[in-house]
Amino acid sequence: MTGIPRSTAAPRREPFRLAQIALALLGATLLALLIRRAGVAAIAETLARVRPGFLALDVLVVAVIFVALAMRWRLLARALGCDARFGTFLGARLAGLSIGTLTPGAKLGGEPLRAYLLARGGIAAGPAVATVIVDRGVELLANVVFALIYCALFAFRDATAAARVLAVVVAAGAGLGFAVRFGVKRLASGRSLVPARFRPLLERLGAAERVLAETDHALRELLFDHRRIVFATLGWALVTNAVIFADYLTIFAAFGPLPSLPDLAGSMLGVGLAHALPIPGSLGALEGAQAAVFRLAGAPDMAIVAASVARIRDVVWTIPGLVYLGLLALGRRNNPRPET
Repeated sequence: MTGIPRSTAAPRREPFRLAQIALALLGATLLALLIRRAGVAAIAETLARVRPGFLALDVLVVAVIFVALAMRWRLLARALGCDARFGTFLGARLAGLSIGTLTPGAKLGGEPLRAYLLARGGIAAGPAVATVIVDRGVELLANVVFALIYCALFAFRDATAAARVLAVVVAAGAGLGFAVRFGVKRLASGRSLVPARFRPLLERLGAAERVLAETDHALRELLFDHRRIVFATLGWALVTNAVIFADYLTIFAAFGPLPSLPDLAGSMLGVGLAHALPIPGSLGALEGAQAAVFRLAGAPDMAIVAASVARIRDVVWTIPGLVYLGLLALGRRNNPRPET
């Protein structure tokens, strides 16, 4: 037996589970305090004056974003000579967004699910994993670029706070750059992306040696033979981030007057930082970040609007993926695969 015995694996997982529960409770406590401080009546008044027309428009904007994300991912798969129905890419992307939003870890929790659903849709596991890695990589690079832009805009409101956030963004960007350089160098030298000391762990988690080899081969093909397509997806990711900015503008407009551009940039930074915290569903952290940004900006009334916008947007982004997963589960229940 090469696996970890349950008797030793369970105690190792216990502290992690306790930490997640503790963080969830901390987030819920913070949310309760924010609601109490803002006042239930003020929150209800904010929600009551929402303009449905702008919410409907925002749904269309979000639909454009979802389609763009799926098309970008599909472009990478097609570069490898793989393809599946567009609905497979769209559904897997939605499911990944939902799980990534609800789990801690900078929205990375849904990436394994994306690869699994794509492989289930008919694409070999290695290329499926490789496309998810590259797609997520270009998305993170685009996020860093826009975070720098948001820091520059927010500096017009509060240069000191913007400088502190900028330090975090630069550190994150440097870490991402190091990870990309490390991976590319290993692949270029003919080595595996995963160092040998980590391979036994991945095998215990179900990653077969064959899949790891196929993933390395597909990554080399994408990064070295189809470099133009990878750069094209990076440009695509930058454009998509601009549309995401429009998404925030639209949903803010649904609640009344728009914040200034520096304040809106601060709000976007707050959302990004909140999602990076290890709190399930960013409970409390999302609202707390918005409250902090707008109180710092001297607009405490906008804090309620911003917190409502951030949470409503997260819900809107989460529901389609959960519906897709529910339909998949229902389909498997009604049409079970024959036993082999």
